[in-house]
Amino acid sequence: MHGLSCIVTTNAFSQCGNSYSELAGDIGEAANFATYFTGSPAAKSTPHLYISALATWSRDTSLSRNWKKQFTRIPVFTHTQGSVDVPLMTVSAGGRIIAVAFSSDGTRIVSGSYDRSVRVWDASTGVELKELKGHTSWVNSVAFSRDGTRIVSASDDDSVRVWDASTGVELKELKGHTCSVNSVAFSSDGTRIVSGSHDNSVRVWDASTGVELKELKGHTSSVNSVAFSSNGMWIVSGSYDDSVRVWDTSTGVELKELKGHTSSVFSVAFSSDGMRIVSGSYDKSVRVWDASTGMELKELKGHTSSVNSVAFLRDGMRIVSGSYDDSVRVWDASTGVELKELKGHTSSVNSVAFSSDGTRIVSSA
Repeated sequence: MHGLSCIVTTNAFSQCGNSYSELAGDIGEAANFATYFTGSPAAKSTPHLYISALATWSRDTSLSRNWKKQFTRIPVFTHTQGSVDVPLMTVSAGGRIIAVAFSSDGTRIVSGSYDRSVRVWDASTGVELKELKGHTSWVNSVAFSRDGTRIVSASDDDSVRVWDASTGVELKELKGHTCSVNSVAFSSDGTRIVSGSHDNSVRVWDASTGVELKELKGHTSSVNSVAFSSNGMWIVSGSYDDSVRVWDTSTGVELKELKGHTSSVFSVAFSSDGMRIVSGSYDKSVRVWDASTGMELKELKGHTSSVNSVAFLRDGMRIVSGSYDDSVRVWDASTGVELKELKGHTSSVNSVAFSSDGTRIVSSA
């Protein structure tokens, strides 16, 4: 591996001259390739595979382009619709990972685990940057603030906690829920936090002071998932009572109940324009709804077991879902067509998220 690093560094310097930003980019890409390769079965074989594997490195970078120029007769490998992709990297934590999320700039990943920890990872290398300790039971949900300076987490210890993302210092503990907290999210401006709990309630908090601003009542069973619309005016929630509900953030009034799922709703999310909602359920389906009318627009079928997590790509054109059937699937949000099935997990997929640029997906099991 050291040999490969030297080759890439020397080549990049001769190509780029004094352009240190390009050099840094090439070094970063070499690290990504090395991480990808070491996570594959080929890493257990002979050293020359480090070199031959470059021919199948699909990224459009100078590392790949310059190498392929030397071997023009190497066939080109492309990903086709419906193909099965392999992970770029696999990261192991101290226990089973329940929740994951990207920072908005895509450089970091935060995870919540059965080992009670919140961990921050470098999204390119998989290196653990920080472990945030304080929860006394497993962590069910995590999220970054839009500016990346804070992390919010929810736990079976009935608490919501806010952390400094750089130092790992706990800034606030939000108390009020009387049972395990299943889901949390920041508003896009970072001023508020929404949480959903096994106590059947949705609560809105001041993110700076930790003061509870609103309790939204209406669900008749555990609230499994919550999210803000991008403009912060609405909240969506999904529950064990089989319903998806939309609320007015300011007043706490329930605006809509979206009916269609035939079993517990485990995950909900808004599209970035706030026009649509996606939900995933124990009934094995992913559903897309009109957020204003509550009308069901599409039912995405393909998972063979409970759908535990769903998310929209920022441009709203794709949806990613994770399931108890061990798979991650990517869908066309307009047509409902399954574009990809991503395999690699050997147990239930608990959480999925797109990077903001849509080039990567993180999933946990």
